[in-house]
Amino acid sequence: MYKVGIDTGGTHTDLLLADLETGETFSTKVSTTPDLISGISQGIEQILDIAGLAPDRIDELIYGTTIVVNMIAQRQLGGTALITTRGFRDVLEIGRAFREKNIYDIQMEKPECLVKRSLRSEVTERIDFRGRILEPLDIEETRRLARELKAGGVAAVAVCLLHAYINPEHEQAVRRIVLEEHPEAFVSISSEVNPQFREYERTSTTAINAAMMPAMITHLKRFREMMTDRRLTPESYVMQSNAGVASFEAVVEKPVFAANSGPIAGIIASNELARTLGVADLITFDMGGTSTDVSLIQGNTIKFSTDNRVEGYPISIPAVELSFIGAGGGSVAWLDPGGALRVGPMSQGAFPGPVCYRRGGTRPTVTDANLVIGRLRPETFLQNLEEAVGLSRRTIEERIARPLGLGLEEAAEGILQVVDSNMIRAIRNVSVEKGYDPRDFTLVAYGGSGPVHAAGLARELDIPRVIVPFSPGTFSAQGLLMSDSKYDFVFSNLIPGDRLTVEELAAVFQRLEDQAGQRLDREGIPPADRRLLRSCDIRYHGQSFELNVAAPPGPVGADTLEELINGFHQAHRRIYGHAMGEPLEFVNYRVSALGRLRKFASLRQRSWKTNPVRLKSNSAEVIMDGRGRSVPVLDRAALGPGFELAGPAVICEMGSTTVVFPGQSVTVDDFNNLVIHCRV
Repeated sequence: MYKVGIDTGGTHTDLLLADLETGETFSTKVSTTPDLISGISQGIEQILDIAGLAPDRIDELIYGTTIVVNMIAQRQLGGTALITTRGFRDVLEIGRAFREKNIYDIQMEKPECLVKRSLRSEVTERIDFRGRILEPLDIEETRRLARELKAGGVAAVAVCLLHAYINPEHEQAVRRIVLEEHPEAFVSISSEVNPQFREYERTSTTAINAAMMPAMITHLKRFREMMTDRRLTPESYVMQSNAGVASFEAVVEKPVFAANSGPIAGIIASNELARTLGVADLITFDMGGTSTDVSLIQGNTIKFSTDNRVEGYPISIPAVELSFIGAGGGSVAWLDPGGALRVGPMSQGAFPGPVCYRRGGTRPTVTDANLVIGRLRPETFLQNLEEAVGLSRRTIEERIARPLGLGLEEAAEGILQVVDSNMIRAIRNVSVEKGYDPRDFTLVAYGGSGPVHAAGLARELDIPRVIVPFSPGTFSAQGLLMSDSKYDFVFSNLIPGDRLTVEELAAVFQRLEDQAGQRLDREGIPPADRRLLRSCDIRYHGQSFELNVAAPPGPVGADTLEELINGFHQAHRRIYGHAMGEPLEFVNYRVSALGRLRKFASLRQRSWKTNPVRLKSNSAEVIMDGRGRSVPVLDRAALGPGFELAGPAVICEMGSTTVVFPGQSVTVDDFNNLVIHCRV
C-alpha cells in the first residue's frame, strides 16, 4: 500500500511517499507556487518519478495546507456577512477587554474586524441560556435580509445567534431561509461549527469558517481536478488543527478546522520519533521558509487548547498548542526608522523568494545571510546557486552593511543573530513562560531551515541535545502519514456539579457519540477501527476559564461523575498548585471520534530515495562566532549509524542543512538521526 503526504508551506511544498508494506520511502521538495496546485502537481510528478511508480498505485493522500492561515494573514475575508441576534451586531468589534502582554497599553492596535459593519446584520429573536425561546424568529424580516444579501453579491454568510449552542432552532431556520432566497451562498451556523458558549469566540470562529468556505471549496475542487488529470484516485484527507485528519468533504464543511494544518503534522512526527528513541520531554522546532512553529511536549503527551488565536483572531476549536512567529529562511532583513536591524515578519516566500533564488527578490533574507557566511552551500538547493552568491553579498552590503557601517560578513551574521533572538523568544514562550526549564528538554529540529539554526539556539538556551531526523525538510510530510482521522464534537450547558445527574451526563455523551458515529459512518470507518474519547470542561463556580478532564470509558454511572470531579481537583492542583472546596460547574461536554488509518511507522527504513546532493568540496570557509573557520562539509547520505564528529561541521542533504558549532559534537544513531550533543 502506497501513501503520500503533501505539506504545502509558504515557500516550499514537501512530499513523502511511503510503501507501508516494506517501509521503502521516497521524498522530494519543490517551490510552492502562488496558486498552490501547480507546485503540488509538479511535486507529485517528481515523487512518482523518483519512486518509479504509476499514479494509480497511490492508495491514500494526506494534505497539509496553509491556505486558512494565509487567507487570515492577508485579510482575504471580504464579502463575508454576519447575521446575529438584535443588539449583538458589534460583538466582533468589541471583542474582549484584553490587551495582550500589557493591559495598560493604550497604543495597542486591534486587528481589523473580521466582518465590515455594513455586512453585519441583526434579526429579531431571543433564546435564553437554558434554550428557552423568549422571542420567536421574525421570518419575514429574515427573508428580506436574505434578499438584500443576495442583491449585494454576498458569497458567504455566518450565522451566530445568542445561545444557539444549546438550542439551534433559530439558526437552522435562518440558514434555511437564506438558502431559499440565495441558493449560491455558503452558510455557516455557529451551532454546527462551534456549539459552545462565549459569544465573541463563537462568532469569530463561525465568521472565519464562513469566509474560508468559498476558497476551500474552490481549492479542493481544483486539487481533485489535478488528481484526475494525473490519473490519481486515492482516498484523500486534510490534516486538521486537532492532530487528526478529515476527508476533503468534511473539511469543505468546516475549513476553520484546518488552520495550522501543516505545522501540526511535524509535531506528530516529532512525538512518534521521540517515543521510539525513549525521549519523553521535547521541544519541537520547525523553521521553514516563511515561519517558525514551536511546541512543547511533556511525557510524550501533545498539549491541546481550545483558546487559540490566528493573526490575533480567536478560533475556539481543539488544537495543538504551538507558538508561531514570522521567522523563516525567506524573512526579510530591514532597518527600522531608528536605524535598528530587524528581521521579519515579512517574508519573500517562494516568489519572488530570497535574492539568491533569482526570481526577482531584491531584499536580503535569512537564506541570503546564511549563504554569504557559508552555512548554506549553493550546490545543495533545488537549483545550484553558486553564481547567485554575489547577488546576495551585494544586496546585504547595500541595504544592511553600508547603512550600519559594518563589514559584509559582520552584517550577515548580525541578521542571523537577530532572527535567532526572535526564535529564542518563541521557545521561551512555550517553556520558561509556562514554568518549564528548556534545559530539561531535547530540541527536535526540522523544516528546511530548522537544522541550520537549532544548534545555535540550543547553545544559547543551554539545551543539552538536538535531534535532527533524516530528511528534516520533509519531516512534516512524514507526520501526515502517521495520523488517524479525528472529529471533535462539543455541547455547552452550564450546570453546577452538585445538580448534574448521571442521567443528564449520559444523555449528553450519548447525543455526541451518535453524532460521532454518523460522521464515521459517512467516512466509511469500520466499527473495529473506531475509538471514542469523552471529556468535560470543568471550573470552580465563579472562575472564568475551565480545565479539560478526561472521562473514563464504559457506561456512564455515578463513578463517572466522581472520576471527573476528582480529576478536575487533581488537574487544578497540578497546574495552579492548589485545589479548592468551592462548588464545581460543568461547562462543555466533548467527544472525540478517532478512526484508525494505516500509518507509516517505520523509522528504520530499508530504503530512502530522494533528490541527490552533489557537493563540490569537502570543506568550506564558514563564519562562526565572528571569525572564519575551515569547516568540513559532509553529505548526510554517506553517514551511517555510529558516525561521530566534533564540531564545527556543515552536513548537507536534500532540502536542509545541519550546522554544528564549535564545542559541540554530532553522532548518527541507529535510526539515522543526527544527534547534536551541546554539552561536550
